[in-house]
Amino acid sequence: MGIFKPSHVAHAHCHVPCGIYDPTFAINAAETVAKMVDQLLAMEVPSPDASGAEKIKFHHDLERRVTNKEEHAKKCKYELLDVLWTQYFKPEHLERWPDLHEKFHRAGHLCTQNMQNIDAALAQELWDLTKEIGEIFAASKT
Repeated sequence: MGIFKPSHVAHAHCHVPCGIYDPTFAINAAETVAKMVDQLLAMEVPSPDASGAEKIKFHHDLERRVTNKEEHAKKCKYELLDVLWTQYFKPEHLERWPDLHEKFHRAGHLCTQNMQNIDAALAQELWDLTKEIGEIFAASKT
């Protein structure tokens, strides 16, 4: 086992030691939330006289979309808050974009609200705000 014992202890300052940051993961997750909400709102509840198989399929499809929506809202929140906000953005970015804190704060709340609700307006707001944060990220690279 001595072969695996490090000669020096390494300390990483972030989750992503490679320094690769990309808002695309958050944007795609927010888009998925919006798509799942659209699909959920478009679903038709089977009539009371529908077959058992039709009712099971409805509940199966409903559960898949709700689970997918919630998982992607969590992923969006992680990518925005745990990766971009706490690791990439620095005080100098706040000087250039003084409302950046409020944008991330609102986005985090929108992620939670989208886990708790099926609301097209909330899903669209999350997607739009995540894209806006992505644009700020891109501008911060120039």
